[in-house]
Amino acid sequence: MALLEPSVLANTIMSKLYNVLTNGDDTVPKSDDNFFSWCTPGIPIEPSDLEYLTQGLTGVVKKSAVDAMQPSAAAAAAAAGGTPPPPPPAPPLTPEQLNGLMAQDTMRLYMQAENMARLLDFVPDVAAGTNDQFAKMAVQNNDGTLSDVYDYTLRMSQVMKVDLPPETVAQIERLNGLLTKTVKTKDIISGDETESSGPSDLVTAYFAKMKAYNDAALEYNARKIDALTATNSRAVHDFANNANTYRNNVRAAMTDWETAGHKLDYEKIAAFFEGVGRRDMSLLKQQYVEDLEKARLTSPVSGSDFFFTSLVPGSFATSNGWTRFGFSAGDYESHSNSSYKWSQSSGGGGFSFWGFGASGSHSVSSSHSEYHGTFDNSHVDMTFEIAQIPIARPWFRTAFLTSHYWRFDQNNVVVKGDRLSDGGSPPNGKLPAYATSAIFVRKLSLKFGESHGFSDFVNNANSQSTSAGGSFSFGPFFVGGSGSHRSGSGDTARDYGFKFENNTMSIDGMQLIGFKCHVMPQSPNPSADIPADAWI
Repeated sequence: MALLEPSVLANTIMSKLYNVLTNGDDTVPKSDDNFFSWCTPGIPIEPSDLEYLTQGLTGVVKKSAVDAMQPSAAAAAAAAGGTPPPPPPAPPLTPEQLNGLMAQDTMRLYMQAENMARLLDFVPDVAAGTNDQFAKMAVQNNDGTLSDVYDYTLRMSQVMKVDLPPETVAQIERLNGLLTKTVKTKDIISGDETESSGPSDLVTAYFAKMKAYNDAALEYNARKIDALTATNSRAVHDFANNANTYRNNVRAAMTDWETAGHKLDYEKIAAFFEGVGRRDMSLLKQQYVEDLEKARLTSPVSGSDFFFTSLVPGSFATSNGWTRFGFSAGDYESHSNSSYKWSQSSGGGGFSFWGFGASGSHSVSSSHSEYHGTFDNSHVDMTFEIAQIPIARPWFRTAFLTSHYWRFDQNNVVVKGDRLSDGGSPPNGKLPAYATSAIFVRKLSLKFGESHGFSDFVNNANSQSTSAGGSFSFGPFFVGGSGSHRSGSGDTARDYGFKFENNTMSIDGMQLIGFKCHVMPQSPNPSADIPADAWI
């Protein structure tokens, strides 16, 4: 039997967890993303907080919301202690009420998307062993969020312009002539003739026929939606009797677009220009700028912008495919000599191995204390389910950041010396690393046999955190108390409990405990073969 301080045990548990997450073999290669930024402590997240991942951002009318607006007579009588009479049928909700419920649900989904986007929009502090920024949601070096740094990079960068072969240049000029034409106009004041460039007849026909097709398609869709959501029988009869006519109008418009609108010819030309653009970094950079703008959304609550970010698959919170993780006394013997060290926070309000704080808020200063008792390791047993969930950012293109064909604008004295990463160990810069996966755990269970030190701590911590409205934790694991969620509209606090029976602590809920990160190589790292006059 050995008596261990919680810090020693935490290091050993994290050593095994680190090996599970990073080690590989001939079948599964070792992960290149081997830096972890741990939450301090874990962030409790309900599956209902992630419904936007599967439902999207369009609200629906839910039965619970309808029931809340239509309390039955039976429920009212039961609440008053009487015998409920047979309830009369509830009157249907009006279209205005249904639209209101859909709007409320849409607002909820946008708030979820904003909350998660802001939670995942960070730059991990690779140089700090504690990664305490996740307890306070701060950003390393005050350089901004991940999206801030990426946007800054696109705006302040120069890229290599490629000299295309002469035959390609000639082909570009010929095809440009098919898309534009020179128009002579006379100045009404001076009478001088001037030449200007305008769309060719091919382009004019293409867009005119495209509009006609879109009009026919919109008409068909509108009539179909009217029938599916009809409040009168006329819309249903109309689509039932005229659907083929609407459908034929769409087909005829497509045929007209393909022939008189030169649809195939125009799109072949567009495909040629796209292929050329992928060899020219200036055009590729413009595409990345457009992708960033396409992902920009505005919060209906805070009014500020955020960039849509998701977790894949969206249904992970309710799925059964989680991995079971276990740590027992035998694992302590195997991992106790690991070089992995879990560093504790040196500042107040940070993380402790077994600790409890007086406040769970991000914005309120909090006191924090650490438990220094000892536990018997001969009966230690910790189990939980764990899942690594990839972070999907459709607006974040790392291929650009790691290419050798860009640099910060050397004509701008303010930015010419900037670096995303100097490639050092540890790296320094505006973007030394970025998170690639979020690590979630659930169904956590922890026991120490008949250790009185463990039961004494739990009883003491439970009473203190309950009275102070705070929380307590073990390593990166949130154990119980008050957890908070940050959004553009402020912090929302919830109370999360645990069960403690037979010297076993059980926490069933899901929590985000950290992030698996990719450490950036030197960036920018422009090729020395690019001539000075090739940068634009």
